[in-house]
Amino acid sequence: MRLIACLLALIVAAGTIQGCSKPSRPSLTGPGKFQDISQVRKGMSNNEVERIMGKNYKLIYEEGIHGMDGGNYIWEYSSGRVYFGIDGVTRVARY
Repeated sequence: MRLIACLLALIVAAGTIQGCSKPSRPSLTGPGKFQDISQVRKGMSNNEVERIMGKNYKLIYEEGIHGMDGGNYIWEYSSGRVYFGIDGVTRVARY
């Protein structure tokens, strides 16, 4: 009888315990966090650069219709500049 009570208690406990979820990985990039301009590679899109470097940039040059036509533009970060063209990043200048 005691064995059956223990088994029932284990079954009830197992049914009420939620499964463990995978912990979220902390972001090391973005505003106010670690930024590594050396991770920016030729051909990256502006979204990929924003994911790595964050949105804390200053648009210092633009040629074309506000980037809609894939014109040339430059984002300036505290650690360097990222140059964009029609095919994404064309070059990176580190300070």
